[in-house]
Amino acid sequence: MRLLFSSLLAGLLALATPAFASPDIDFPQSGYSYGGKVRSGPGMGFRQVGSLREGDPIVILNGTGSMMNGYEWFEIRYRNGRRGFQWGGIMCSSKPHQTIFRTCDGPRLKVKQSSVRSRVNGFNVAKVRHSGGSFTHVGNGQWQEADARGRVNFHFREIRRGKRVVRLHDASRNVFLSLDLKAGQIFYAEGSGPARVLYRITGASARAGAIRKTGNKVRANRNRTVRYSCAEGIPLVVTYVNKGNGHAIFSIDGSPKKRLEEVVSGSGSQYTNGRFTLFSKGRSATLEHPAGVDNCFE
Repeated sequence: MRLLFSSLLAGLLALATPAFASPDIDFPQSGYSYGGKVRSGPGMGFRQVGSLREGDPIVILNGTGSMMNGYEWFEIRYRNGRRGFQWGGIMCSSKPHQTIFRTCDGPRLKVKQSSVRSRVNGFNVAKVRHSGGSFTHVGNGQWQEADARGRVNFHFREIRRGKRVVRLHDASRNVFLSLDLKAGQIFYAEGSGPARVLYRITGASARAGAIRKTGNKVRANRNRTVRYSCAEGIPLVVTYVNKGNGHAIFSIDGSPKKRLEEVVSGSGSQYTNGRFTLFSKGRSATLEHPAGVDNCFE
């Protein structure tokens, strides 16, 4: 009888043990943080116990099974042997791991300074990219912050542009950002508090109308509507507006029309509002959206 009770108790304990997403065999391993808060437990609801700067070394001790936006929370060891928890979406690991943002290629992402500094400046910039996502100008002095998967998380109002810096404000949180293209960094401040580095800039794009020309002549001011066919015959209708800085208006499968601002592209044309991105070249178009990617053809 006692043996039966012990077996039942062991079975119940096994059922009560949480299933971790990360096998222990992968840990511990070294990595780097892309900056942010260290918490007392695996989730946003736990109190902050420390903070890390971009490029700070960490030791990833183990996974917790607690997931957020596709990435796991991990227990880490950092500065002077301290322990805490950080989200896998803002770190890299020395070995590939499914629930960590990326594999490290060094403590910091290399900034494409030639691209940021030479052609793009504070007067013409329309999109600024960093390790965790991007900031995109969507028109009328409004900016959107999107994560690495294109999901828009925050909205900002542009309050000033200079040759090297664009200043943004989120009134709902009283947060100020400085997109410093010359320094290659994004600075963050709450209210009148001190500014700190939030991200390192990995790339930037200017408004297409500010730089790109066709030959030696500015593009003609004319509109063009193209009807594409996507997977399973789903229709994509795009009106390309070559006026001002350039933009596109699209509707897919009869959905409400959306406006995308044109940005500089290395090949073909690119339009975005931070949530949807349209690439067009020749007789084809690719639409990236929160649900996936559609490849379409005339």
